[in-house]
Amino acid sequence: MPRGPAAPLAPLRMAFELLTCLPGPAVPQSTPGRLVGSLLWFPVVGAALGAALGLVELGVRTATHQHALACGLVVALGLPATRARPVRGLMVLSGALFAGRDHEGLAQLAAREQPTAFGLLTGMAGLLLKYALLLALPGEARLGALVLAGGLSRAAIVWVCWRFPYANIDTGVAGWLVTLAGPRDLWLVLPALVAGLLLLGPSAVPAALAGAWLPTHAFARWVTRGLSGVTAHACEATAEVGELGTLAAVAAVLSLGLA
Repeated sequence: MPRGPAAPLAPLRMAFELLTCLPGPAVPQSTPGRLVGSLLWFPVVGAALGAALGLVELGVRTATHQHALACGLVVALGLPATRARPVRGLMVLSGALFAGRDHEGLAQLAAREQPTAFGLLTGMAGLLLKYALLLALPGEARLGALVLAGGLSRAAIVWVCWRFPYANIDTGVAGWLVTLAGPRDLWLVLPALVAGLLLLGPSAVPAALAGAWLPTHAFARWVTRGLSGVTAHACEATAEVGELGTLAAVAAVLSLGLA
């Protein structure tokens, strides 16, 4: 167990390790207490990731005046920045749950790292949809939308871990997170909401909340019906579903002139 000044930051470093490509404490050797402490920081890490991608988009768009290039770069950089975990989780689970097997067969597919052909198509469709949604947003709104999408989608992981049972078909980090998550781990989503309020206006924030919560809740219920609970891949996929839902909600509000 680490001691000294770095010890209080271990849960934050753990959150960066779990959600991004940045190194952190060794996950397999981590204690349950440190793992559950990392949940509190999930929305902050997600918002920071969204802000970083948003600033990249702003810089590229300002330098080149190419909206398509800037949005494409955001989607492309999002894969290595997250180690492609959200997309991978979506591909593995969608492929497994559309396979039409019995519960045991679904569990075996969902525990695999390799997605099916249908899963690959789902992942590609999700990336194309994200690109289209970013392109549909006004340039000045993309930074705020990405901050909201990053923060709310990672808060949705906490929500899913808290509200849904663990499928117990794999072991390790996901089992502890689902067991230990609670409403106390959601309050640090507030900075992302404040940033969205300042950058996008008051109407975009409730729309983003609905866009993040409704799809991820429905997705978790679908996974739970097929596998009797959520899995590590479900936690990863929740981030992707939440991002897409948030971006779609913000784009809809702005297109209707409600923000």
